[in-house]
Amino acid sequence: MADIVKIGRHGQVVLPRRVRAAFGLQEGDQLVLTVEDESIILKRKARRFAEYLDTLGRIPAGRPRP
Repeated sequence: MADIVKIGRHGQVVLPRRVRAAFGLQEGDQLVLTVEDESIILKRKARRFAEYLDTLGRIPAGRPRP
């Protein structure tokens, strides 16, 4: 999936609707931006710590799986 986006007057970038839908992104979600060589990488920040642990395959003891 590749799209061309523009940087707005205040440095804002709008993610295309299909990208937001594919990743379940909503207004207010936070993204982590990293720079590697000539690339800009955006990753969704985990919404909850338990969700983050679930992405690693671990859930804290006593917590049900979401």
